[in-house]
Amino acid sequence: MNDTKLELIVQNFITIMPLFQKKLIRKDCGFAHDNFNHSQFQIMAVLKESGKQPISEVAKKLLISMPNMTKLLNKLIAEDMVERIPDQKDRRIINIILTDKGNTYLEEKFENVKLALRERLSTLHDGQQDKLLLSLENLKDVLMEISSED
Repeated sequence: MNDTKLELIVQNFITIMPLFQKKLIRKDCGFAHDNFNHSQFQIMAVLKESGKQPISEVAKKLLISMPNMTKLLNKLIAEDMVERIPDQKDRRIINIILTDKGNTYLEEKFENVKLALRERLSTLHDGQQDKLLLSLENLKDVLMEISSED
């Protein structure tokens, strides 16, 4: 791939990501009045997707330092969203798991996002919806092909 094309792709990603947040997610999704910050929400989302995980693994996946992870987790634990569980085989390892309350919270947030997206995107005419659907399917395919360390 030539450098010019790669630069255009990078610039488009840099432009699209904040627009996606501003135009589709933050508006009317119920995040404005939340008790949790973005990092805490991501921690819960990782636990919902992956289940019980060592704290260090979640921190590594989200690029959060361990001291910062501790602060973020303390708030989630105090709100009964996440629970610490000692590892059965190695007592030096502390796992974390999403509680029922945390799972319910995430399900509500995801439903709010879906409803808000559906409402915002319903204003597009059929041709725009078709174009967006094809673009998103192509983007998903390309992103699935990109190798990662996850």
